[in-house]
Amino acid sequence: MIMEEIQKAVRAALKELGIETGEIILEHPADLGHGDYSTNVALRYAKEAGMKPRELADQLVQKLKVKSLKFVEKVEVAGAGFINFYLSKEFFTERVAEILANGQHFGRNKSLAGQKVMVEYTDPNPFKEFHIGHLMSNAIGESIARLVEVSGAKVIRACWQGDVGLHVAKAVWGMWQKVESLKLQVESFDVKDLGEAYALGSQKYETDENAKGEVNELNKKIFDRSDEKVNELYDWGRKISLEHFEEIYRKLGTKFDYY
Repeated sequence: MIMEEIQKAVRAALKELGIETGEIILEHPADLGHGDYSTNVALRYAKEAGMKPRELADQLVQKLKVKSLKFVEKVEVAGAGFINFYLSKEFFTERVAEILANGQHFGRNKSLAGQKVMVEYTDPNPFKEFHIGHLMSNAIGESIARLVEVSGAKVIRACWQGDVGLHVAKAVWGMWQKVESLKLQVESFDVKDLGEAYALGSQKYETDENAKGEVNELNKKIFDRSDEKVNELYDWGRKISLEHFEEIYRKLGTKFDYY
């Protein structure tokens, strides 16, 4: 790897100046104008070399230029003594060609072989809307899962679904109001209705003391499944909510091993 080649060259240049070191830290500068890699070795070892950081950095750059690192177009000193490395266009051209040639196999390795890793992500709550925060969690979680997977580990994808709790009771309360007032069949509820029911229950919980008491009572009944009518509302709402999530997961290319 180019990073390892640069580290090896810097280590050799330091050794020529009588400085032995095992670790060479390379970072990507925040400003691309400062190169592709940067190291602070001159600042770290200036005292040991009996030089000012900038002076040591200048000497190291001269030695690095003599070594003619492949794919390094330019090496220069910046600031108090940082050494910046600029990679050549040929380096990026070859990397892109390598990526295209390997396709889906690019980057696969065995660095995590033999390990088992659980990645938990997305975690939307049934009876509520799947919102942009869940989408962000899904994108990040799925990316991490795939990176770990191509590094050789066995990945277990997990999604924690909060299917009990006050938010559920608020939604079930809203469903109850609609069923009773509109004489609806529970099975006629769809995901949009569920969202409206949760919004209604949530709003009334904050503004109506009677409704708040009813929601709290419903919450207990949902936990202990002691009321047949409540169970019917809960089971249907949970069913259509989770089916809706699965529809979204299919579109996103996500799957879970454990819920």
